[in-house]
Amino acid sequence: MSLPTPAEGTIGSSLLPVVLLLLIVSGPGFAAASPLSRDTSRATDRHWILLDPRPGADPGPNAWTTPVAPSYRARLRDQDLRPVVRSRWLHAVSARLSPSQQRWLQQQSFVRGLRRVDRGRSLGPATPTKPVWTGGDDASGTDSLRLGPSRASLAQINAVAPMERGLNGRGVRIGFLDAHFRGLRHPAFAPLRRANRLVALRNFTEGRQNGNHGMGVASVTVGKAPGTLVGPAHAAEVLGATTEYTPFERNVEEDYFVAGLEWLYRRGVDVVNVSIGYNTFDEGQEDYSPEDLDGDTALTTRAVDRAAQLGVTVVVSAGNSGCASPDSCWYYVNTPADADSAIAVGAVAPDSTLASFSSRGPTADDRIKPDVVVQGKGVLAAWKNDGFARVGGTSFASPQVTAIVAQMLQVNPSLSPIEVRRLLRQTASQAAAPDNRRGWGVVNADAAIRAAERQARRTPPATLQIEDLYPNPASTSITFSIQAPRTTTPVTLTLHTPLGRPVTTKQVPVRPGPNWVSLNVQSLPSGLYWYRLEEAQTVTSGTVAIE
Repeated sequence: MSLPTPAEGTIGSSLLPVVLLLLIVSGPGFAAASPLSRDTSRATDRHWILLDPRPGADPGPNAWTTPVAPSYRARLRDQDLRPVVRSRWLHAVSARLSPSQQRWLQQQSFVRGLRRVDRGRSLGPATPTKPVWTGGDDASGTDSLRLGPSRASLAQINAVAPMERGLNGRGVRIGFLDAHFRGLRHPAFAPLRRANRLVALRNFTEGRQNGNHGMGVASVTVGKAPGTLVGPAHAAEVLGATTEYTPFERNVEEDYFVAGLEWLYRRGVDVVNVSIGYNTFDEGQEDYSPEDLDGDTALTTRAVDRAAQLGVTVVVSAGNSGCASPDSCWYYVNTPADADSAIAVGAVAPDSTLASFSSRGPTADDRIKPDVVVQGKGVLAAWKNDGFARVGGTSFASPQVTAIVAQMLQVNPSLSPIEVRRLLRQTASQAAAPDNRRGWGVVNADAAIRAAERQARRTPPATLQIEDLYPNPASTSITFSIQAPRTTTPVTLTLHTPLGRPVTTKQVPVRPGPNWVSLNVQSLPSGLYWYRLEEAQTVTSGTVAIE
């Protein structure tokens, strides 16, 4: 697979063998594994070893997060089998097996079956793509957020208003499954690094690769280069898992995907963006048919459903397999966008017409896909070294929705993945008449976030709760996050010089549940200031630095 040009902007497709996926998880409705032919494998080919359920384990989410049964691991270790990937969720391991080890495993009662996974071998580095736009500060005097060229796509989905209210994903942990992240060392991630919010990056593939895709995708969500690009969730915490190996498209990537998603879950992510998709592999691999896109067949699809059942919202690009030209029509969404619990995101042009490449539904079991659409053509992203590019593809549509989900979880952390999807659907442009081209329609970020706020107001705290202000230091505005009880009085915010002289005072009403009180500080000289936030029975004070 080659990386996209900026005009296309998508990671290519890859698929898992259908026979493997049908058998990877145990339980009712799953077929038993058939023996592996001894003549089809070379020495030390990688295989999935599908294990019986854990001895004595009760079914349910607790069993999914438990390591592979120690007794099984010990028996594998006795045969000098060294797992490459251990899947807790699927109770399986992958390992390189000799023919004699394969024969031994086929005779063991605790092994449900074996399925070969092609070994990962580099076919050479991917060719980097040149940026088509190099950025620059063109913020207007009225643009206090300094969104620059990124404003257009944000305005199309009504995402500017929540940012103006101070919502930026703060306190939410976002994970990315993608290709090369280039260490997120582009200047758009400098604020992320300065604030120590880059939690971890990990490469699950075998070998080095070049490219910009993972970095570009992440920048749409969490990048911050004032005057050029600002992601709606630029204050979130970030983890990145490289699971897509761009020099090829082989079945081995299912190893990487499952390992990466389980790692993100263990590191505490709240939402995961998946801007990679699967429908065809390289020659000699196994492809999917439309009948396999049923929400239950693909290994990656099942892994996404596991994540959602464990409380992680997963946003997936629908795929770029629409009908850009008559000889390349696929129409169907890729996996894992067919997952029952995924938020599948399609793409529209800047004028809101459907992008020709955007994949569409229905799924094999006749569910509507995609769920929602956002701009996927001409999206601004960090690209190569210190530059920026106008890119396209559903790969760059889904990270916009991921950012909005982070804002929804910022105002209401108790939302489940299915509740998040429901609110996005209900507030989108064609919620009353969804279809298989645009799903429930173009996202309305402000409406979805306000719906999440309203739901949070149903269970306000017993007392007023005030968090620290952010950002600190600040340059344009400061924001206080306040959780108010059912009965409360207006809040007064005062800013003082170090000598106690008040420089600004603001009184604002608050409502039960989440509130954000912002104060514009653009006109104030740089320096250290005292703030005082006062309600009838509560006073909070501290310092803020203005740059």
